[in-house]
This record gives sequence, C-alpha cells and structure tokens, in this order.
Amino acid sequence: MKKTRNAARPRGRATLLLAAAMTALLSIAACSSSDKQYMIPDSLCGIKVPQDVLKAVLPNGEELKERPESSGGTKRCRIHVDGESVLSTSTEHWEDETTASDVAQSALGVDPQDQRSDAGRYIYSSTGAVGKVNCAQADKAHEPLWASVRVTHDDAQDADMLKLIKAYAEAVGSSQACTQTH
Repeated sequence: MKKTRNAARPRGRATLLLAAAMTALLSIAACSSSDKQYMIPDSLCGIKVPQDVLKAVLPNGEELKERPESSGGTKRCRIHVDGESVLSTSTEHWEDETTASDVAQSALGVDPQDQRSDAGRYIYSSTGAVGKVNCAQADKAHEPLWASVRVTHDDAQDADMLKLIKAYAEAVGSSQACTQTH
C-alpha cells in the first residue's frame, strides 16, 4: 500500500508559524509606537520640574510642544502632545484668606471634595490638583500665590498628580514668579 502525505499539514504549520510571527511583530510595533517618543522637558514654560514627575502624567506620543500664556495675573503653560492639549498648569494670586477649597472650586479637573494632603495645602485627583505656593513676597503683599495643574487624558494617577502639584508649587516658590507681584 502506498502512503500518501497530507500536503495540507506542512502548509498548515507554516501558516500557523507565519500568523504567530505576524502577531508578535504587530504587538512589538504597537508597543513601540505607543511610547513617549518626544523628549520629556525638565521645565514647564521655564518652571523647573523633575522629568520623572512629568513623565508619569504625560501620555504617549511623538511630538511635545509647550505654549506659555498670560492674562491678567494668571500665568499658564499648556503642553500639547501630537497637537492635543494634554497638560495645563497655572499660577494665580488670590486674596489673603483663600483656601485650597476656594481655588479648587474654580479649577478644572479638581473638586473641593477631592483628596487632600499636607494639612489641606493641596487638593488633588487623577485629573487635576491645586496647591498653595510658599512665596514670601506674595504673602507679604497679602496676595497668596496658588498653583494648579490639570490633565486632559486618562493616563494619570492620583498619586502622580499629587507629586506634580507639589513639585510645581515648590518650583514656582523658588522662581521669579514669587519676586513679582501682579
């Protein structure tokens, strides 16, 4: 009796191997294209912030641009990744008796009922945070300076936003923003 080989079996294995290889390549390509391909800045519009703190709250993408803005006594820095606004920071003078809850009431991405830290100096969530800046010049003028940060994507965590507002408020406190009154 003559044995016949099943020609479909070798082709089937080859097809399975090819499919597995393609799946592996696609998953590698997907991972590499979803990384942060841009340079993480070491400042937000001139305010020095640690890169690791920024990296934790920035989304994946190819190109990052920062856009400083000012209106009245408010200074903002908007970060865009691939043309989309993803992070916004601001500093603003408030009246002497202002609390973090007052600032959170008008800030986007944070609510007065969100988590608190450092005896109420900071209020934060995964989408935004506010914090009082230690700024002797502004405090002497009875115009406390407050900082806020906000993200417009879902990649940030509460703890990362707290780290960001603390680092940002501290950096603002040692910057020229504290030597100027509005």
